Amino acid sequence: MKLSHQLFLIAFSLCAFSCGQQTSDELDTGAAASGVPSGQSLYVASGSCYGGGVTTSTGSGTVVAFDPATGAVKRVIIDYANYSPGDMPVAIADYDSTRVLITVENASGRRVDLVSKFGQTASTYLSNSTALNSVLRAAKLLSDGSYLVSKTSAIEKFTPAKARVLQGANSYIQSPASTCSATTTLISGLDTLANGKVIYANSAATPNNKLVLITPAGYVGTADCLASQAAPTTTALPTAVLTHSSGKLLAAYGSTTAASNFIYSYPINMTTNAFGTAVAAFSDSGVLVNGPSALAEDAYNGDVYVANALSTMNTIERFSFDPAAGTLTSRSVRMGPSIYTRCVSAMKAIRE
Repeated sequence: MKLSHQLFLIAFSLCAFSCGQQTSDELDTGAAASGVPSGQSLYVASGSCYGGGVTTSTGSGTVVAFDPATGAVKRVIIDYANYSPGDMPVAIADYDSTRVLITVENASGRRVDLVSKFGQTASTYLSNSTALNSVLRAAKLLSDGSYLVSKTSAIEKFTPAKARVLQGANSYIQSPASTCSATTTLISGLDTLANGKVIYANSAATPNNKLVLITPAGYVGTADCLASQAAPTTTALPTAVLTHSSGKLLAAYGSTTAASNFIYSYPINMTTNAFGTAVAAFSDSGVLVNGPSALAEDAYNGDVYVANALSTMNTIERFSFDPAAGTLTSRSVRMGPSIYTRCVSAMKAIRE
């Protein structure tokens, strides 16, 4: 990294930290008022997002830590607009106690960066122009240190040693068949189940607007296509998925049809791979949820954060989640609209 970039990051981060930081009394007051705990940060990437076809704002190219109890900005982690113009953050992973992994979309240099949680240093963690050869959408750091990255038409996997995992000559998941066929048009989101099976969202026109479940080994043949689930309506496009700690799967759907913007919850049988009865977890015809582009779970109590990418919203809403009923209830905490919540491409709640 150039010395000028390093000096800029240090100066910028110290300023952002001092300007955006609140006192402990303010944080405690906010936590008590909202009914949610502090002691964590919600990392938010404003980058290249997808909200199901709605008009979106241009992302600011930043990753910022919010206080999820109050909705206030705590500090700027990195500002790519100044550090490396043209870079857009699209995914966040908690790497260790002091650093996060940021997946960067830039046709001139797609990569994964290792960034200090306190905004002082950044370096390239993973770069592979052969594998990362189309628009990057989402990523997932696995418990063994492996890394999944979704691009427009495939999912790549890298070992902890950063070696690319192939299935023959193909990517880790590429061109699946059977009920998973035609589901790699726009892989907008991905996650894994507790048993390592990969769940991803395909944001294509009906009938291929689906959720897809693949074996942990990736896709080799039709037996690796475990299940697929159609969207609730033909006009709803899946934009993000989240495996909740309760075991339920949450999926966000966006659309230019207001009534098709919602969050659904699904039970998935871990043995048979069957999707259970779908529940409309939250639906209000686009009032609080419109063009949802990212989901995250609270680090303490299982609450769920939903980012809205519609250009006239640019907000992050917080919901409590009832796993038994499969429903979300709005809380009185909102982040944005601000420059840091434009076109949110990823969120991650991290204990600090």
